[in-house]
Amino acid sequence: MLLASGTVASLAGMLYAGRLQSGRFSWGEGDELSVIAAVILGGTSLFGGTGTVIGSVLGALLVGLINNGLTLMGLELSQQEIVRGAIIILAVALAARGPRS
Repeated sequence: MLLASGTVASLAGMLYAGRLQSGRFSWGEGDELSVIAAVILGGTSLFGGTGTVIGSVLGALLVGLINNGLTLMGLELSQQEIVRGAIIILAVALAARGPRS
């Protein structure tokens, strides 16, 4: 599992550097909120339990769509962070209200 995680992380780094056409250690800072939002929207509970890889991938696609939409709307970075935070709060609130297994 550790080998697969490292391989996927290196692939993601190469894709990120390829998209930006260069590399710098500080790029990617601040993406933590988007990653947390993707995992939560993918169905993983913050209160424990399990999640699925497919759910996390679908959550990442949804967060990517939301990020692109916020950028196309012309919102500033701070406003985009507020919207992402609101999405996380809403997702956690809905997960807490849902049926518990």
